[in-house]
Amino acid sequence: MTLEAAANIPPLGPEDPRSLGPYRLVGRLGRGGMGTVLLGADASGRKVAVKVINRELASEAAFRDRFRREVTAARQVRRFCTAPVLDAELEHDPLYVVTEYIEGPSLERAVAERGPLPGSDLEGLAVGVATALAAIHGAGIVHRDLKPANVLLSGTGPRVIDFGIARALDAADGPTRTGQFVGTPNYLPPELLRGEPVTPASDVFSWGCVVAYAGTGSAPFAGGTVPEIFYRVAHEPPVLDGLDADLRGIVTAALDKDPRNRPTVQELLAGLVGNAQPDPARIAETVQASWHNPSGPLPGTLAAPGLHGASGGSGVPGGSGAPNGSGAPGQPPTTAQPTLLSAEPTRDDQIPASRSGLAGRSRKPLVIGAAAVVVLLAVGIGAWALLSPDGPPSNTASVFSDDFSNDRSGWESMGSSYGYDKGLYWISTDGSSIRWRVAPKNGEVPERALVTTTLKFDGGPDDASAGVFCRMHDDFDDSKDAFYAFLLRKDGKGLVVRKVGGALGTKELATTGSVSGYKKNGTNKVQAACEQQDGGKKVRLRLWVNGSQAADTADADRPLANGGAGALVAAGGNRSVAVVGDFDDFDISEING
Repeated sequence: MTLEAAANIPPLGPEDPRSLGPYRLVGRLGRGGMGTVLLGADASGRKVAVKVINRELASEAAFRDRFRREVTAARQVRRFCTAPVLDAELEHDPLYVVTEYIEGPSLERAVAERGPLPGSDLEGLAVGVATALAAIHGAGIVHRDLKPANVLLSGTGPRVIDFGIARALDAADGPTRTGQFVGTPNYLPPELLRGEPVTPASDVFSWGCVVAYAGTGSAPFAGGTVPEIFYRVAHEPPVLDGLDADLRGIVTAALDKDPRNRPTVQELLAGLVGNAQPDPARIAETVQASWHNPSGPLPGTLAAPGLHGASGGSGVPGGSGAPNGSGAPGQPPTTAQPTLLSAEPTRDDQIPASRSGLAGRSRKPLVIGAAAVVVLLAVGIGAWALLSPDGPPSNTASVFSDDFSNDRSGWESMGSSYGYDKGLYWISTDGSSIRWRVAPKNGEVPERALVTTTLKFDGGPDDASAGVFCRMHDDFDDSKDAFYAFLLRKDGKGLVVRKVGGALGTKELATTGSVSGYKKNGTNKVQAACEQQDGGKKVRLRLWVNGSQAADTADADRPLANGGAGALVAAGGNRSVAVVGDFDDFDISEING
């Protein structure tokens, strides 16, 4: 299918742009309260969905600030069963967000037209949506409006959409605009109706509602009016008649009125696949490999991540909805705002020992867990490496993350040397040959750590460099400082993995004359893995730039002990000419497996 021949995609209107940035636009996918969704393509021909924000919203300073923060957070969401954010214009009009284009109907439309999903199809959907929530929560986001219309059934598995930007609609003086509820009535968690905080447990409740709808064809708290629905959500047990017996127990647990009693997303996955320590990355691969798209082709099945409130209630403009009372069109819409997690714990009260019967309850794993997932777990890391031989580790768990939207997140600021600026953290050599800042992580950095950031040079000579470091031991006596540095030249014509060994001196462990995939004058994603091996006798050091491996070496000569991680810049041959590195989306993750 060519871009121009996309079936059932209305043409652009006279007021719609024909291009935005590098994206060519050819059709209109939908329109909602935040703006218009257009079908486009990048320079390589890849189809994308471009969400153009309404001018009246973009003119509000408070909206622009929130929009910038929420899109930045959404870009950190890993691709597990989601429609990832690929690009965005956050400064100049018109504001827009570019996401992956998903071909397939919404779950809402598929169930409305073909009925509930059977057996393994339902199980695959339950696992896929839970995996998507693991990715979303891992980036510090609560979806807050998970519903069948926001789950698309693509050819490679279910995809969760519309996370991470709708919170920009919040009023400047509070979490919601006056008189508006947050979410869709059938899928709202009861704590929201009680005026309590929304946490990841709220998404778990919505997950239970979505799975119940997919398995029965009706929302578990269906009603004829919004007040009736709200009453049932807050006070009555869910109606799960006809739901597969293998799923009923875990769905019931997810729909507990008390968010403290609900399973976490990790516990959902553990119960679904029958493994105590599920790995979302591997599960996502398994879902994709075993998925056969239970909806099949439907008329007008091209869909894309739509803006909240887009007409039709599905991923397809004008798509059919389910009957009223099942979370479909015809019910009064309400405004959804995904919410960033605060720095405080998401559960302030003590969690009861039993989670609605999950504790001590034995249940057989679903088909997807008993078969394909077990095979992947059995073959282990070796087979996983075959899937992505040169890419950075994917079996990771974030232990520290900062998008620098909060200038009080703990990094130090000092004059013309380093500090926060417009959602970034910058470091300048400012007369020094090298300058670094350690991430303000509480507790130790993992022994096997992946350090990730985006980097853009702001001034300085071509032979200046910047990057990340690990195993830092910062001493008042600079001659005793020790760390491993991963440095990229500003012009992309070289990199170095360097051991600064304090009293042991400095040693170049790896160098190269060019960096494949490096974007000169652009923003580059830098990832460095520091992994202790052989009981501490060796440290393996690897570097990736924009996903491509650039270095792989090891230090077995009195390797450095574990220590801090952070970002650094280094002057070129003339140290009097300062170089500034702008850093964003900094993350430290533990490498598992």
